[in-house]
Amino acid sequence: MSSEQLNVEKIFLTTYIMSFEKFKELTNQRKLLNEIILSGKATEEQLVVQINLETIILDSCKEKIEQAVKETNTGDFNTEIITILSKRINDVYMLLFKKFKYDITLVSSYLEFCSKNKKIFSEYKIVLDDIMDTFHSDPEVYITGAHHALNECNDIESARRYIAIGIKFHDDFKKLYVEEFWIEIQNLNKTGDISIQTALKKYNSIIQQFKNDIHIHIDLVDIIFNEKIKMSQLHNIIIRDMIDKHKENELMWQKLSKIHLNGYVYNYDTEIIEKVQDPNRIDSIKNCIGTYNKALEEAKSIMNKKKLWELFLDDVIEIYSSSDTDNQTNKDFINKLADQTFSQAYCSNIMKMPRHFIFWADRNHYDKDRELAVLKKGLTVSKNDVDLWSKLFKYYINHDFLKNAMAVLFESVSIIKEKSLPLWEIMELYVLNTEEDMVEKFYKQASIIVKIEEINLRFRPEYLEWRVLTFDIESGRQIFSILKFLEPKCHDLYKRMLRFETLNIIANDERHIKYMRKLYNEACNKFGHMDVELWYDCIRFEYMYGIPSLVDVIFAAGINLLEKSSYKTKLTEMKTELDAQFRLKIEVIQIED
Repeated sequence: MSSEQLNVEKIFLTTYIMSFEKFKELTNQRKLLNEIILSGKATEEQLVVQINLETIILDSCKEKIEQAVKETNTGDFNTEIITILSKRINDVYMLLFKKFKYDITLVSSYLEFCSKNKKIFSEYKIVLDDIMDTFHSDPEVYITGAHHALNECNDIESARRYIAIGIKFHDDFKKLYVEEFWIEIQNLNKTGDISIQTALKKYNSIIQQFKNDIHIHIDLVDIIFNEKIKMSQLHNIIIRDMIDKHKENELMWQKLSKIHLNGYVYNYDTEIIEKVQDPNRIDSIKNCIGTYNKALEEAKSIMNKKKLWELFLDDVIEIYSSSDTDNQTNKDFINKLADQTFSQAYCSNIMKMPRHFIFWADRNHYDKDRELAVLKKGLTVSKNDVDLWSKLFKYYINHDFLKNAMAVLFESVSIIKEKSLPLWEIMELYVLNTEEDMVEKFYKQASIIVKIEEINLRFRPEYLEWRVLTFDIESGRQIFSILKFLEPKCHDLYKRMLRFETLNIIANDERHIKYMRKLYNEACNKFGHMDVELWYDCIRFEYMYGIPSLVDVIFAAGINLLEKSSYKTKLTEMKTELDAQFRLKIEVIQIED
């Protein structure tokens, strides 16, 4: 960079963007990075950090120039600073790409930078070509480059070439083929029917290569039904082919039904699809439902019908959930549709998915017997579904059927094991708020009797806390003496007990101090290999209430037991803080001794 440019940069930045001190820091940082670069030791991270820093400064300069032009109402404002900073950023990018492998994130950020500054720096097309020709490890890079070439450079040939290179090295990456078709469709959208044969040829090539692949066909359908794409003969061809080639695939019928739901109508006789102008929502829904009915009529196997019904019910739920609640006519129609469809599926024993039973149960909330029957039937079909168990359990709780709720709770834990924990948590809240005489029984069940580790460990500390807060610390000690011997050992049980014992320390109560020291010793031996905070609490306890001279012994034990070096480092830092905090107390004790 010339001395004149450096001077321009200095004047602009120190006048509008930063202080002289900050500019000096920036200059020193740039010099240091240049030295590191010349030594060949610059890391990828250092270069990316510098790019981000320079980009922030560039954006700030642009904002200042825009503001100045707006305030002075003139375009006669020196913008040379933008060229200077842009070239500086580009140089760092070039070094980054030369020294390190191309990365999709870096390539994308570079292309974004070029797009924002293309009037000043246009040579990046050469760099883009080089990236596409030399980088072969990430197929997403070719897609990014193709989009940029087409949308920013209006260069369809380069976009095609980039995708072709990508396919050459990643011929099993289906997204490349879909993006290749998307490029042709965008070009068709710009040129009209002039390039329809090119797009059609590309479409036929993809369909031929991926025979019987409904997923890639649906991707192609999504492309042509993009709201920015004009209707053409290609729409008719692709939909016709989808129906002809995949008529026995339920996903095809779902896709066709959604197309109808979005306001299109396909004529099976003429094989033409048309967009309805200002479509009526109810008519669109009817066309969607009609598509499913046609599919069910033509289904040849029980399995095919079962899958169609699953998709059908899912789409009815989607229509119901997205309905316009302000339009009463639409609302009434959709409610009737949901009730009729689900009633038919339920009564015909077609409904098999837990989510469908839950939706249908919710629709029957006004009839508690019907709601209960739906949930029970759902569990006969899918007894391992957590949501169904939870729904049935909440049904009984909400209706204050405690005996039934308890039966569901015990049955669920025998079937879904630890996944029943949310039900136990609901029951805990219920008995605490409404059934005081049931609380102890509940905690014994959850903490001791039920042999599920996740449930035991969750409720043993809660049992202890309830005993302490409801009765007294002595009651808590009694239950703690039972719970602490149970397997698996409960980490939080000890921490909860130590917290309560600390709150109950009486000054100079040597017996209590000895008891707590023993408790800390047990806890540290059992859980001290992974809990730094426990060692911290133990050291702090001795400093505050016990014998400070034991601190070093405890610390040494902690360093020995802790498994990770990071834990040992953390404990060392914590002890140093505690040493400084309690040094005065130690000195006083030493003087008294």
